[in-house]
Amino acid sequence: MANLFAMVTLKKSTNYTINALHSFFKYTKLEKEDDFFLIDNDNLKDDQFSKFNQLTLINNEKPLSFAQNVNQAIDEAIKNKKNLIFLNNDIIFTKNWFKAISLISDSISLPSNNQIFQYESELGILKLKVTMNLSDFNDNYDLLEEILEQHRKKIKSGQTFQTLLMPFFAFKVPYKILKDIGHFDISFGAGGGEDVDYRIRCAIKGYEVNFLTDSYLLHFHGKSTWDIENKEKTVQRNIEYENVFRKKWGDELTKIFIERNNFLDILETKNLMDLYKMNKFTELIKKL
Repeated sequence: MANLFAMVTLKKSTNYTINALHSFFKYTKLEKEDDFFLIDNDNLKDDQFSKFNQLTLINNEKPLSFAQNVNQAIDEAIKNKKNLIFLNNDIIFTKNWFKAISLISDSISLPSNNQIFQYESELGILKLKVTMNLSDFNDNYDLLEEILEQHRKKIKSGQTFQTLLMPFFAFKVPYKILKDIGHFDISFGAGGGEDVDYRIRCAIKGYEVNFLTDSYLLHFHGKSTWDIENKEKTVQRNIEYENVFRKKWGDELTKIFIERNNFLDILETKNLMDLYKMNKFTELIKKL
């Protein structure tokens, strides 16, 4: 089945977008029926994007939330019967990153990344930390590929896994899941909580959300969210989406998946500690 790739760009993180696009088109082969949509969220209209001839630029009339932008892409994917691969703009793509993801058709797939596995090159020139800047990467594509060899030696090929926190920084939703689960919930505001909400809705219907060991990306982390807003705005945004989430899903799921602290007593009381320790979060969510 064909794929629709989508990414959102913002004025304050254009440099990240350009690097993401360069690496994407270098390491990702688009099939004839595949599409790539770049959503200009704040009317940048940058000529730099015209160099990518496989790209369709979408100009939003006004800035939209993360969920609203994803929903634009969902509508287009469903209309054309395609899988959706939605991507943050603060990513460096790697050789063969999409191969493993392309094979999955019955669950949502996320690549592994430096928030989960941290590495550094042999001489320490490139260090993959949880949060990074473009200057930390410094166009060290060859060293990043060397690091990928470390990753391949460390992990077991073909494995999938789940963690408590699974941000949708890059994710594939197969067409049949899009049809069944539908849109992201836009009530969470500018950004935050909607990916956890989608994960819960998928679990209820029996769909897994998994990281794949065989796909690894460098994710700079936060350059399309809190790095473009002041601290006060970030705090307020967090409060707002947490309140919406609590109203929708209750205290237990909020403490476990949003606050992510002081929740072990909930799991003990409900005899769910074994599922938590085994990282079987889809089953845990369904029981909650």
